Amino acid sequence: MRKVLLLPFCLSREAQAEIERIAAEAGYRVVVARSTAKALAEVREAAVPGSAEPVRIVGVVCDGRAKKVWAGLVLLKIRQWGKKALGLKARRIELARVGILGGTKALFGRRRCRVGFNVADGEALRRALSGGDTYMRL
Repeated sequence: MRKVLLLPFCLSREAQAEIERIAAEAGYRVVVARSTAKALAEVREAAVPGSAEPVRIVGVVCDGRAKKVWAGLVLLKIRQWGKKALGLKARRIELARVGILGGTKALFGRRRCRVGFNVADGEALRRALSGGDTYMRL
């Protein structure tokens, strides 16, 4: 199983270094997302196109960005259903979400984002990296 950890650019340097260390121990490839398009391109690259190997993606997002990510996941799920309906191979994708402590509550934006000072929920991160807290399987 391929494992990818998506980190936002707004985490503090200390928190990001600690998360990268924990992820490396668990065998995850770490992708720091500067934009949504870059993050998706990196995930596609890590997933080895043409392979049927399952992928586990753990994303660290604040509440505001989680809604935007959820909309993208709905489109991904529709794509997977379409592939299955056409008889094409569709790889299994597992998704887990880890929240940012003190993250913004804005609908789709960064209203109160403290770039460079945010920290991820450590306990939820450890559970997600160990295979727990999967909230969607595609």
